[in-house]
Amino acid sequence: MHLSKSLGTVFTRAPRQTTIRWRLKGSDVIHQRSSILTGCRAYFSQQSRPTLPTPTLNPSSSKQAQPPLFFSITNSSTRTYASLTSADTMASTTPMPEQSMHTSGALDSVWVHQQPYSAYPKFSPLTQDLETDICIVGAGISGISTAYELVRRGKNVTIIEARDVLSGETGRTSGHLTNDLDDGYLEIAKKHGDDGAKAAAESHAWARDRIGVIAKELHIDCEYRRLPAYDVSQYPVGEKKHDEELKELKDEAEYQHKLGIETRFDPNLTVKGWTGKIDQRGGLVADNQATFHPTKYLVGVLNWLKDQPNFKCYTRTRAMSISEKGVEVLGLGHKRVEIQTEEGYTIKAEVAIEATCVPLQKLSVITELEFYRSYCIAIRVPKGSVEDCLLYDNAEEYKYVRLTACDDKDDYMVVGGCDHKVGQEDTLPRFEELEIWTRERFPQATTIDYKWSGQIFEPVDYMGFIGKNQGCDKIYIVTGDSGDGLTHGALAGRLIADEIDGVANPWANLYSPKRVSSILKSLPSLISHDLQINAQYKRFLETDIVDIEDLGRGCGGVLNPKTSKPMAVYKDENGNVTKFSAICPHLKGVVCWNAAEKSFDCPVHGSRFSKEGVCVIGPAKANLSPADEAGKTEQGIAVGAA
Repeated sequence: MHLSKSLGTVFTRAPRQTTIRWRLKGSDVIHQRSSILTGCRAYFSQQSRPTLPTPTLNPSSSKQAQPPLFFSITNSSTRTYASLTSADTMASTTPMPEQSMHTSGALDSVWVHQQPYSAYPKFSPLTQDLETDICIVGAGISGISTAYELVRRGKNVTIIEARDVLSGETGRTSGHLTNDLDDGYLEIAKKHGDDGAKAAAESHAWARDRIGVIAKELHIDCEYRRLPAYDVSQYPVGEKKHDEELKELKDEAEYQHKLGIETRFDPNLTVKGWTGKIDQRGGLVADNQATFHPTKYLVGVLNWLKDQPNFKCYTRTRAMSISEKGVEVLGLGHKRVEIQTEEGYTIKAEVAIEATCVPLQKLSVITELEFYRSYCIAIRVPKGSVEDCLLYDNAEEYKYVRLTACDDKDDYMVVGGCDHKVGQEDTLPRFEELEIWTRERFPQATTIDYKWSGQIFEPVDYMGFIGKNQGCDKIYIVTGDSGDGLTHGALAGRLIADEIDGVANPWANLYSPKRVSSILKSLPSLISHDLQINAQYKRFLETDIVDIEDLGRGCGGVLNPKTSKPMAVYKDENGNVTKFSAICPHLKGVVCWNAAEKSFDCPVHGSRFSKEGVCVIGPAKANLSPADEAGKTEQGIAVGAA
């Protein structure tokens, strides 16, 4: 194979971004794998590219039936990536026709390995006006948990979801259940005081335990189990910064212990299976934490809800406006909520709850949030070779680790991290960084079967917003998970159900969207965040691509023709091109192409749109509008080929 020469020709002729894929099968997997890697190494060495890792392959298996192997090379303006992917894992990287209805990215998470989308409960769209006691917008862990608590209390509850159930960020988490909060309680206390820190510890512990109680009551097999959490330094033993971070972790452990968390500091802490050369021993130990399979759990709760007479759910029913109607003063009069759907139907409710990751509104509480992407890989490790624990390092963009079931021989080690603000950095190198980090510490790790990313909503004062929305009496919101979205979502169920029932809750003030003191203490962060957001509007003057011809197949970008508004352009694997306005319908930011998830992401307030222009994460409510090309282009219709 004259691969080195052919690659040089391809990349010379493709100045922007190109992906080349070979499909190998049968005995070709064994023989051509070596030839391809040899050719690629030769090419990369000539171009000062990184060398390719040698894949693990059992020589004794060469006579066995081999699954097809896909070899992909992507050349971008900055880096070249090469990968070998077995056909039996291609499902995690090949979007389904309705992928954007099932999840918010082109890449599937590890949770589909044992819980495919086809196993999710099915619901129909709303086809008429409706009246209900409580309408919940959003069918992720916040919406489903809140519905469960309210239905248990006898309320008539209706959930509406813009796409399918669990299509948002719940199905893209890493499944940690802990009150060892990543912001740290010493930092939380600076904004909320000792009482606030204690309330945070108690409330997240309750949520962690509540999921276990519900799983047991409803007989849901979701891998729920107790295990320790370990926080370690990001630096190796021997470095000065390692000792400094251990001192910080010791102080944190002592403070957490005062708050009632089962925490201790262990200077000799080691993790079973961490046998790589990088030694980061010592750290904080938080006992009695938990983990589970998030979609197995929530599918179980949904199946229970489906059987309740006071519960309804409508999917593919997008809320376009939520407003309070009427007047109520000192108990006189009657104020209600009306929800208008994209199809023109009206839902009238006594109360509405926006469980949509971020409220579907212009600003208000949204200005108190920052929006991040976080990345995960699921890599095989031999069963029993790595301790079953939750593991975190102390970096700002920290790594986090847990195990989940794979098959009889292997577990999946789920490794995440490498966070960055939405739409503001390159996405593809994040997976490579996670892989390198893992293999340097856990050399027994073998094949990566899943790669994906999710979104984190970070409040400026560290605590989420759960309760009545600012300026509202009948509309509640759940947002600002701060990286602890699973316990945050379960907690929302109790806080909102208590407030609706008039039950005093000792944690309510900590999470109130109307809180002021802790937000004022975060004023420097707010100002810095606002300046950084305003800087993103410079994209009106920038372009990602000069000509659609430059765009590789399966790639997207923003074309700014200067004479008209910027266009979001996607070229599919067949060369068909779709064009949309690149202007986010929320507050008119210019979207960016996310090469990992094949989506258009807004760097201003974090809205995201699939390659078909479908809104998959708010605060935007509408899809990207069709590009105006002499009236000929419609959303989702191919307008050309290259």
